[in-house]
Amino acid sequence: MDRLQAIIKSGHYSLYPLWLIGANMVARIGGMVILVLIGHAYSQADLGTYFQLLAMIGLAVTATQAGSGPLLVRLAQRRTFRPALFIVVLRLLIAMIASALITLTTSLPFGHYWPLILIPLAAALSPDWLIAAKTRFSRLGLTAVTGQACGIVAALWASMTHAPSALYLIAPAISLASFALATMFAFERSPTRSLETVPTKNGDAFGLVGFTLLAGFLPNLDFVLLGAEHHQLFLAQRIFLFCAGLIAAIASALFAKQQTGRLRDVWLLMPMAFVSGLLFFFPGALAKIVYHDPSNDLISVLQIGAVWPIMLALCTRQILILQETSAFRWVGWLCLALMIISAFGMPIFTASTDIMALIVFRMTCLILILVACQKVLTKRQVMA
Repeated sequence: MDRLQAIIKSGHYSLYPLWLIGANMVARIGGMVILVLIGHAYSQADLGTYFQLLAMIGLAVTATQAGSGPLLVRLAQRRTFRPALFIVVLRLLIAMIASALITLTTSLPFGHYWPLILIPLAAALSPDWLIAAKTRFSRLGLTAVTGQACGIVAALWASMTHAPSALYLIAPAISLASFALATMFAFERSPTRSLETVPTKNGDAFGLVGFTLLAGFLPNLDFVLLGAEHHQLFLAQRIFLFCAGLIAAIASALFAKQQTGRLRDVWLLMPMAFVSGLLFFFPGALAKIVYHDPSNDLISVLQIGAVWPIMLALCTRQILILQETSAFRWVGWLCLALMIISAFGMPIFTASTDIMALIVFRMTCLILILVACQKVLTKRQVMA
């Protein structure tokens, strides 16, 4: 027994993401509850417009937070806080610019959707990276659960009032509650737990930011660039984002602990393989749980996009392998530029199912590029 406890304590059989994954599963289920509440209370046209705007806000949050989040974790673990403060100020500036761009490009009246603009600002200022640096994953999980609980309360109010303004308060309620709790946890005094110092790789901050921006943009990028006014795509995307949120939570834990090997692959791929199977075999049942009277087009989009969760997990796996390798510091930036630029040269489809198939094809090409980079890295390591 003593030997077993020593092995577990040493981390060889560490199950450190379990609490975080469990808590985030609860949070994702909370998100599904919110989706069901508003999915049966509002028309698909109203929801499509709302989800399209949320996807744009998601890109703004990614530009604000995703690229710098892992870098801030590493800086905190190295106890270099001056550059970390500079990055937080830069995040706030990016959030303000992104919010201004959304305001300029959205036809809806500002008074209708202004609460959503608070989300990128909260993401910029959130000190959740300090919690991750301490590997206090239970705190991160509790933050996610609390945010979703506040969102459920807001969704209940929206489902009862059916007011458009109430619909646009749900996401900000989640974001602001999570921000408040993360601030409390990040700066709480804990005499038994300080910043956890982990061995650092000889990586490149420029490459780390590029890869994490790529990972952060993927869940929203193609839907915004290729989906345009196809509301069925954005209705389907809300279900896909359940998977994206879980993958992001798992990846953050794996990154903070610098987990490699088979354990990393199990955590990333197994849950998404299960979800992809559900989407492929039971798309209609899932759609009817979430939305009132879903269209056949929506069900078809879900079935065609069933492989999207497992493909996003594969992309995340490759990014975790490459993102702190100096030799590939340009790859993340180049892939992101390629995904954006190539979208404007894609054929214009009128059917949502065709666009979903194109999104899957583009994700496949990205995986092949990242796998090729990993092969080059492996070959170099063997030759060295």
